[in-house]
Amino acid sequence: MINLYLDSSDKDVVVDLLSTGLFKGITTNPVILQKSKHTFSDLPDIYKWAKNAGAEEIFFQSFGSDKKTIIANAHKILKISPEIIIKVVANPEGIAACRELSKSGVKTLLTAIYSPIQAVIADTAGADFIAPYLGKMQDLGRSGFDEVTQMHNILSTTNSTTKILLASVRDIDSIVRMSQVGINHFTISPELAKDILNDEASNAAIKVFNEITGS
Repeated sequence: MINLYLDSSDKDVVVDLLSTGLFKGITTNPVILQKSKHTFSDLPDIYKWAKNAGAEEIFFQSFGSDKKTIIANAHKILKISPEIIIKVVANPEGIAACRELSKSGVKTLLTAIYSPIQAVIADTAGADFIAPYLGKMQDLGRSGFDEVTQMHNILSTTNSTTKILLASVRDIDSIVRMSQVGINHFTISPELAKDILNDEASNAAIKVFNEITGS
């Protein structure tokens, strides 16, 4: 089953999209929060309205320059709800924090993933998810599709429980291509979410139906 998430904390657009029942939840990070003029202190409110709108899974990112601080901030977030999935960055301190959080039963995601070896590290750390940045890989001149396919093959052939939640997805073709190799978790912008719900040819056919039926 394919799971789609909204990479946004903009209530005005996210609530409407969640109401379709097609999106499993929301993902956020400091950049996403800043874009919607939110801060760490707004997380309880974001969690509340997202859950009320139908989000099943909500990802909030912990932060800090060392393992201890990342873990401490993660537990502050978990006071909102123990169901929240904690995102941590894929550097040495973040990976160590991920390992400790995962061992204690916290659901985790390692973010800012750029290379297949990081999928190996994430599995070793017990991460529930990794978030490879497809579009940003391509910006760096890398073959993002090949890199993510390698990550998928590593996790699949080793029977890992770590799942790929593909991020930095910029167009419909990327979703289609990655779905064909077995990626089934995507987080996308509200703008892309609206695009995938509308097809020009379908809309033209629907217009004819409506004209005939007077709808």
